[in-house]
Amino acid sequence: MTEQHSKSLYTKPVFEPMLNGEWIGLGIAYGSYRDNESPDRKSVSSEQDILEDITILTTNHGVSWNLIRMYAADPASEQVLKTIKKHNLPVKVMQGAWLSSTQSDAENEQQISEVIRLANEYKDIVVSVNLGNEIFVDWSAHKLELSDIPQYLNWVKKVKAAVDVPVTLADDYNFWNKPWSQEIAQQLDYIVLHAYAMWNSQALDNAVPWTEKTYHDIAALHPNKQIALGESGWATSSVGSNGDEGLIIGEASEKAQKIFFNTYRQWLKDNRIVSFYFQAFDEKWKGGEDKPDAIAEKNWGVFNSDRTPKLVVQGASK
Repeated sequence: MTEQHSKSLYTKPVFEPMLNGEWIGLGIAYGSYRDNESPDRKSVSSEQDILEDITILTTNHGVSWNLIRMYAADPASEQVLKTIKKHNLPVKVMQGAWLSSTQSDAENEQQISEVIRLANEYKDIVVSVNLGNEIFVDWSAHKLELSDIPQYLNWVKKVKAAVDVPVTLADDYNFWNKPWSQEIAQQLDYIVLHAYAMWNSQALDNAVPWTEKTYHDIAALHPNKQIALGESGWATSSVGSNGDEGLIIGEASEKAQKIFFNTYRQWLKDNRIVSFYFQAFDEKWKGGEDKPDAIAEKNWGVFNSDRTPKLVVQGASK
C-alpha cells in the first residue's frame, strides 16, 4: 500500500501529531508502573523513575519515540504529565479516560471531568483524548452495554466541547466491524483500532499481512474516517496452551518480536499511519500479580520491567 493509497482512505487526517515541525506519529503505549507498583494499588511512580523512562524512550540509540499513550485520567498519569512539563521533555501524549462497567457512574463521570482538566491544563503536551479502552468489544472484562451508547455519546459530546484536541475511542477490530460501531464512529474525530495478530492465532510470517488486511477491512467499513492503530505488538514470552495463551501459535521470543516490530513499523512509516506500539515496558502486575512472570500479558514491552533493552531496541532502524 502506498502513502497515497493510505491517505485516500479518509478525506483529511485530523490527528497528525507533530513536534518541532516533524511528524511523530509512530508512538508507543506507556505505563509508568515498576515492579511492585500497579493501578490496583493506586501507585504513583516517582518523578525520577518517570524522567528515566521518558529519557529512555526519547533518546534510545536504536529506535526512539516522541509520542506516548496513557490510559487513565488519574494521579499516575498526571505525575507523568507534570514531569514532562517540568523538564520540558520532547514528548506528546494521547491521554485516556478509563471507563468501565465495573466502576460506578460517579467514577466514570470523574474520569470524564479529569481528562478534560488534564487536556486543558497540559494543552502543550496532550495532543488527543481517548475516551475508553476496549469498552464495547464482546470479550472485554469491563464492557459497556449497547444500551450505554447514548450515555457514551453524551460523554463524547461533552469532551469535544471542552477540549481543543481530537477525541476518539480505542477498541478492538471485533467492535469496529459491527454495525453498532457506526453510530459512535460518526461522532468521533477519528478511530483508534486495536489489532493483535498474536492473539488472533497468526504465525509470525503472516502477522503484518493480517494486521494490514484488518486495517483495510475496518477502513472500508468507516469511510472518510482517519484510523490510527492504538495497540498491536508481539509478546516475548508465553506459557503455552492454557486459557488465552492457547490462542497464541506464533513464537513468543525477543527474536520474533524484533522481526514483527521492524516489519510492522516500516509499513506504518511508509503509509504515515498514526500508531501506538504495545508497549514500552513489561509490567508485572498485568494478568494478575499472582500469575507467573512468563505469561504473555506481562511480556509485551520492548524493554524489560527493569528498563533493560530487549533485542528489538538494540539497533532497530528509526
